[in-house]
Amino acid sequence: MFTPKIIALDLDGTLFSRDGEVTPFTKEQIRLAKAAGIAVVISSGRPFSGLPFDVAKELGISYAITANGAGVYRISDKRCLHEDGFETEPAAKLCRDLRQWHLHLDAFIHGDAYTQNASFDIIRHSILPESVKNYVLTTRNQVPDLAAFLTGHHLTLQKLSLTFEPETDGTFIDREETKEFLLSQPHLNVVCGGYHNLECTKAGVTKGTGLQFLCDYLKIPIGQSMACGDSENDLDILKAAGYSVAMENAEEEIKSVCDFVTADCDHDGVGRVIAGFLK
Repeated sequence: MFTPKIIALDLDGTLFSRDGEVTPFTKEQIRLAKAAGIAVVISSGRPFSGLPFDVAKELGISYAITANGAGVYRISDKRCLHEDGFETEPAAKLCRDLRQWHLHLDAFIHGDAYTQNASFDIIRHSILPESVKNYVLTTRNQVPDLAAFLTGHHLTLQKLSLTFEPETDGTFIDREETKEFLLSQPHLNVVCGGYHNLECTKAGVTKGTGLQFLCDYLKIPIGQSMACGDSENDLDILKAAGYSVAMENAEEEIKSVCDFVTADCDHDGVGRVIAGFLK
């Protein structure tokens, strides 16, 4: 029977319930996994500053793959072990190019999240769950101009996250036009992280490459890893891991590539699959 030596967990829609909580059963199974010598790590599209540090401390989670693999961190001392982002000028040009569309743009820079304050109303009008809206609205550093901020401080960009405002007919303002533009750029890796958003990292940078780095760093063969997720930005890590688990609330594309489908994020999905390995 396969028993992982490292378990990588997505946050929103996976480890977290729709209310932004970790169920008591799942917490207990993570503690038992840790006691059995299994490394449990976070694998998230969030920046380092957006991690649930209280949960990580409570459960003894020491490492995090962040920004879809563009930044890998040791949580205890906030040390960035690996960063693979855009250089300043290409990042600033991308931010300028995206001004032509109606969207909310977040820039993840060296583990922090920045946004242009003029677009915050799009978050308030988005289809994001209230727990995620509150997370975004309370964790972003607001600047007048992201492109100018990047060039003025000569910064490296880990990831861009784009959120769109819904129309009454269920479509999203400017999403398809923006997606077409992004997919035409060969230097980008473009995925959806859930709720019809779009996320950009440098071409070739994914949660899967983040997992490979962390496995090498911890001297664990990637074939002895397990990953669990629910959306398109999890696809590469699920393909890279030795054993892949989709949540019941995952998109069908995700379920189709996984070794196992567990319960949804509101019904102990992560806890149940870990419990199965510990029997």
